[in-house]
Amino acid sequence: MAITKMYGEAVRPLVRIFVILLVIVAGQALVAPVSAATRAEFESILQDSLEAIWAGRDFTPALKQRQKALTGMMTSGQVSKADLENMMKKVFPAIMDRQKTSRYTAKTFPDRFDALLSPVMNWKTAKEIMWGAMVSTIDQNNPILIRVGTMAPPGTPWLSVPENIAFPEIERLSSSRILTKIYGGGVMGEDTDVLKKMDEGQLECCGCTALGVLEACPEASALLLPGLFKNYDEVDYIFEKFRKRLDKGFEDQGDILLALIDTGFFYMFSKNKTAGLEDIRKQKVITWFGTIEKTFYGELGINPIPVAVPDTVSALTTGQAEINVAPAAWMLGMQAYQYSNYYLKPPLVYSPAAVIVSGHIIEKIQKTTGKSATFAHNILEIMTYEWGIIEPEWKRQIRLYEEKSLKAFETKCGMIAMTFSPQDQQVLAKASKAVQQKLAGKIFPRDLIDDMQRALAQYRATH
Repeated sequence: MAITKMYGEAVRPLVRIFVILLVIVAGQALVAPVSAATRAEFESILQDSLEAIWAGRDFTPALKQRQKALTGMMTSGQVSKADLENMMKKVFPAIMDRQKTSRYTAKTFPDRFDALLSPVMNWKTAKEIMWGAMVSTIDQNNPILIRVGTMAPPGTPWLSVPENIAFPEIERLSSSRILTKIYGGGVMGEDTDVLKKMDEGQLECCGCTALGVLEACPEASALLLPGLFKNYDEVDYIFEKFRKRLDKGFEDQGDILLALIDTGFFYMFSKNKTAGLEDIRKQKVITWFGTIEKTFYGELGINPIPVAVPDTVSALTTGQAEINVAPAAWMLGMQAYQYSNYYLKPPLVYSPAAVIVSGHIIEKIQKTTGKSATFAHNILEIMTYEWGIIEPEWKRQIRLYEEKSLKAFETKCGMIAMTFSPQDQQVLAKASKAVQQKLAGKIFPRDLIDDMQRALAQYRATH
C-alpha cells in the first residue's frame, strides 16, 4: 500500500485497526434500527406469548408463526436484551392484573420461558423481572409482613430451612417488600391456637404439625391412618399424586397450603422396658393428636391420657406419662428423649406437616398493592410456587435429622430399640383396618382413603 511505502512498517498496525473499524461500522449498518411499528409488533407478540404461558395455555398456530418474527428480531440484534427487559417490565403487570396463574402452571415456566426467549434471556432472568413487576406496587416503606406461628423447636430443620432458605429467598426476590416474622417453639400456643389467631388477624401463617393439619384440612387425616405408609418413597408418591386434592381441601376451609412436608414417622417411646402391646397396656400413655390416635388406642385396648402438645415434656418429666408417640426429630429438638429409655419399631404412623397461610392474606395484599384481587391472587400463587421449590430439600433435611436422631438415641444416650413381635404387628394391622372402617366417611372421605390405598398397591407392584 502507498501509505506503508511512504511511512514504513510503523504504520501497518494503525492501518489494520482502521480496516477493522470500517468492517464493524459496515456490519452495524446492515442491522437497521427497528422501527416504532416493528417494536410495537414485537411487544404485541411478546405480550400474547407471555399471557399464554402465564395462563397455562398452549400457543396457537398463528401465535407460533408470529413468534418466528420475535425470535428473528432477538437473534439479529434488532431487539436487545435491555429492550426485552424493558418490554417485559411493561407487559407483566398488565397480564398479572387480568389473568390468573397457578402454582401448578408456574412449574411449566422455566422450560417455556427458556424456549421462547433463548438465547437472549433465560428463565432465571425472566423470573427476577417477573418478581420485580409484581412487587413494584408495594411501597418499600410499607412491606407486606407475614407473621408465622409454629410449635417447631428452634435448631431443627422445621425452622432452620425456612429461616435460612425460604424466607431469605422471598425477601430477596421481593426486594424486601415481602417480609416474614416467625414465632417458633410454641410461643403462640399449639396449632389450634395459631389457627385461631389467623382467623382473628393476629397472624397470617401457621407452621403446622399433624394437629394443625387435621384442624385446617380434615380430609388430610387420611394420611395419618396407622400403617398406611411403609417408607418415605411411598409418602412422596402419594403427595405428588393427590396434591391438588389436598390443596383444595385446605382452600375449602379458607386457607392456602404453601408447603407440605413431614412431621415424620411416629415411634412409641417408653421410660420403662416395653417389649410389646402387653407391656404398653400396663403403662401411662399420652395422646395429643386427636380422633385417629384415640380410636387406634381403643382398638388396642390402651386407655390414653389426653395432653396438649406443649405439655408433653412436662408430663414425661413429672411421671404423669411413661409412654408417648412422637417423631424422633421432635424428641431430640424438645429434649424429650431424656425421659425415654426404649423405643419400638416399626413406627406406628406417618404424620405430615404443613405451612398454611390464611386466605385473608389476599385481602391484605390487595390493600397494600392497590391492585385487583386477580393481581393479589397471582402474588400468592407465585409465592406458593417458590415454597414448592424448596420442599424436596426441606424434606431431605427433616428425614436426615430423623435418621440421625434415632442413631444418636441408641449410640449416645443408651436408648434401646425394641421390635414389635409378628403377633403384635398382626394386631396393629387389624386395629388399623378397624380405624379405617370406623372413621372413613366421618373424619376423612372414604373415597380418598380408598383411592390412596389403590394407588399405593399399584406403586408397590412396580417398586
